[in-house]
Amino acid sequence: MSNSSRIFLMIIIFFNLFLFAGCKQQVKQVKELSLEDKISLAVKSRKIPTSSEQKVSFTAPEWIEGRGSHSTEIFSHLENYLPTALIEKGSTETRTLPEKISSTLGQEVLTSTFFEKETSLDQICNDKQVNGVIVLHKGEIVYEKYPEMDPADRHFLGSVSKSFIGTVIAHLADEGKLNEQDPIGKHLSEFRDKPLENVTIDNLLRMASGINCREHVKDRVSFTDPNHCFYKLLQHSEYFPMPDSGLEESFMELLANAGEYEPAGQTYDYTSANSAILTAIAERVSSKPFHELVQEYIWSKIGAEDDARVTLSRNGVAGSYGTILMRLRDLARYGLAFTDDATTKIASDRFLNQIHKGDKELFRSEGGTGKRLWLKFYEDQGPLFQSYHWDVIFEDGDFTKFGLGGQCVYISPAKRLVIACFSANKDETQNNNNMTRLVRSLALLEDFK
Repeated sequence: MSNSSRIFLMIIIFFNLFLFAGCKQQVKQVKELSLEDKISLAVKSRKIPTSSEQKVSFTAPEWIEGRGSHSTEIFSHLENYLPTALIEKGSTETRTLPEKISSTLGQEVLTSTFFEKETSLDQICNDKQVNGVIVLHKGEIVYEKYPEMDPADRHFLGSVSKSFIGTVIAHLADEGKLNEQDPIGKHLSEFRDKPLENVTIDNLLRMASGINCREHVKDRVSFTDPNHCFYKLLQHSEYFPMPDSGLEESFMELLANAGEYEPAGQTYDYTSANSAILTAIAERVSSKPFHELVQEYIWSKIGAEDDARVTLSRNGVAGSYGTILMRLRDLARYGLAFTDDATTKIASDRFLNQIHKGDKELFRSEGGTGKRLWLKFYEDQGPLFQSYHWDVIFEDGDFTKFGLGGQCVYISPAKRLVIACFSANKDETQNNNNMTRLVRSLALLEDFK
């Protein structure tokens, strides 16, 4: 072999080695990040309120429990008070909502057994009992008003947020990454050899885990006692500043060590701790943080007009159980995605069947908390049970979810109806909750039959 041939061969060998090293480096660069890395990046990139934006520094969860004119401001602009991560709309096309405003719907009489006096949508809006309300029928806007907010505001959802983790869990079950009958210990090692190890995902979804981290207790001490498990859960979520010295145990240790208040499946006892455990399971089996799961399974499919946000603590705890923020029209689009009017449905037939399966006796069980309210509101309107983090499933197949302060989304697949509203704890009258008490009455009007 001539010298020139040898040189040419060596050049080829070195070139191939260079390519191989480059490819190897590229493979290394695209290696999937761990869940911890993703959450760390999310914390670094989250929206941090500036000093001028953060008008209130919370030393206790008074923004949750307190009442007054400040509530509307905080609920409508929570991202200016607490750190949030982005749920991106990205390049997805916005779903247009045609307007076919009804000239009579606002005057229709609304009432129920619990709400004895007569009222109407127009009266509720004129009296500013809600911040905003929208009604979609057959994919069209038939009623929309914003008495106390701007349509572009990303409003606090309260516990309506819980339906989002329910929807994420359903998608993961559809994909075979988990099963509703799986015990917690199968997916979260922190719960193994602990009292809640064999509590199932289904128990969590039906608010019947029996966890000793109760939200609705006498005198609401769960919101005021720093030694209470639920107060610590709020602390970990950074709904008010954590101590400078940090917390004694991690979020997962707090939940795993909470222990059992009563056997699982025995009583419907509403607590956000169930949603927090579901979120941990979803993040663990998918290796994705909560905001990415919502983006993948929901936000990229509903045709949202804006990004959403969710609170995210410095320890990576997402406010999946209460503090997702979005525009009212986008909440309506979320509801629409459960109906046949959706461009892309986000609920499989299996998931819809799961929503419409429940336990009447469990829903009416004595000893629990947080459920008698819904039975009282709707005792004459066909409430059946709670399911998959929806508060009430009705006998005609409609289902609804409510949130602290008067938030709501109501979905009727059969009537092709979606109702969504935002409100806030403005005073002691409880008028901010009137829409949640009357939403079923609205859905039963002749207009939608």
